[in-house]
Amino acid sequence: MAVYKTEHGWRADFSFKDASGKYRKKSKRGFKTKKEAESWLAEYSINHGKPTLQKGSQILFTDYFDEYAKLRLETGMKEATHESWRFEKKFVVDVYFTGLTLDQITRQMYQSFLNHYAIGKKRQTVSKRHRLLRLVINQAFHDGLIQNDPTFGVTIPGSDSKDASEKFLQLDELTTLIEYIENDDKLITWRTGFMVYLISLSGLRAGEALALTKNDIDSDARTITVSKTKQLSGAVTTPKTKTSNRTLVMPNRFFDSYQKFIGAKENWNAANELFDGRRTPSVVNRWLERLEKSLGFENIVSLHGLRHSHVSYLLSSGVDISYASKRLGHSNVSITQDTYAHLLQHKQQSEENKTIALLDQLN
Repeated sequence: MAVYKTEHGWRADFSFKDASGKYRKKSKRGFKTKKEAESWLAEYSINHGKPTLQKGSQILFTDYFDEYAKLRLETGMKEATHESWRFEKKFVVDVYFTGLTLDQITRQMYQSFLNHYAIGKKRQTVSKRHRLLRLVINQAFHDGLIQNDPTFGVTIPGSDSKDASEKFLQLDELTTLIEYIENDDKLITWRTGFMVYLISLSGLRAGEALALTKNDIDSDARTITVSKTKQLSGAVTTPKTKTSNRTLVMPNRFFDSYQKFIGAKENWNAANELFDGRRTPSVVNRWLERLEKSLGFENIVSLHGLRHSHVSYLLSSGVDISYASKRLGHSNVSITQDTYAHLLQHKQQSEENKTIALLDQLN
C-alpha cells in the first residue's frame, strides 16, 4: 500500500495477491489531498484486503480487532467514533477476549459473554457493544479465517430502556425549567444555567452548544448558526452530518436573556466561545439532574432529553415534522419519525378523530 504525489494530484496504490497467487495492483489517482488518498486506501483495504495473518487458529482476536480498527479509523471517522472503538477495546475486548484466537470464539461463548456483560446494563448499551464486535467478526468470517459466524442468531440481553414518554419533560415541566432559569439573574448569567436554557429553546445537541461562539449568535436576525461541534478532546470539528449545518430562528425571549448573559461575561477565550472551552456536558448534566429533582419533576432527563423535550413540544403543538427534522439537524425525516413515533401516533389518532367528525358533518 502506498500514497504519493504526482503532477495531477495524489495517488493511492493497493497491492494484493489474486487467486492464482500473482501480485496485482489497484490504483486510483486525482485525489486533491493526501488525506483523501489515505482515506480511500484504508476503505479499500477493509473491503478488499486480507489481514497479514492467515489462519483463525493462529490469530488472537485482540490483534485482529486492532488491525481492523486501525484500518477503519484511517478512513477519516469522527473523533466520537474513534472514542467508541477505544472504549470497545479497553472495556470489552481486553477484558473478555484476551488470549482467545478467532476460532475459539464460539456462539455459545459469545452468548455467554453477552449475558455477563449485560448485568446491570440497558439492552441498548449491550447492543451498541455487540454491533462493533459483530463488524470485526463478520470480516473474519468473510475473509475465510473462521468457518462460522458466532454472532449470528444471538440474543441481546439487558434491561429495557426508558419508556419513550420518560425521555421527555412534560410541557409544564419544560415551562417551569425555562422560567426558573430565565427569572434568576444568577442562573441566566452562569454558563451552566445558560446552557440548559439554550438547549431547552433551541434543541441543539450538547456538542453543538459547547462549540458556539459569539459570532454564531445574530441578535438582529434573531438566529443561531450551527456550523461545528465539540469533541471530547476539546477539538472543534464539523457537525455530525451535513444537514446538521443549519440556522435556527430563536424567540425574542432568548435574546433578552442572551444580552444578560454576555453583559455579565467579563472574560472570553481566544475563540469567543460562549462556554469558555468547556469540553463535555457532564457538569451541566449533573446540575440539571439536581435541579429537576429539587423542582419535583416526574421525569429526570439529561441535556439530550431537553433536545427531545424541545421537539416533543413542537410536534405535539402541530409543527410540521419536516421543519422539526431540519431544526434538529437530522439527516432525513425518517430519523425524526422513528425517534418520536409515540408522539406521531398520538397526533395521528387526533387527526383521525378530527377527520371523522368533519365527515359526519357532511350533508
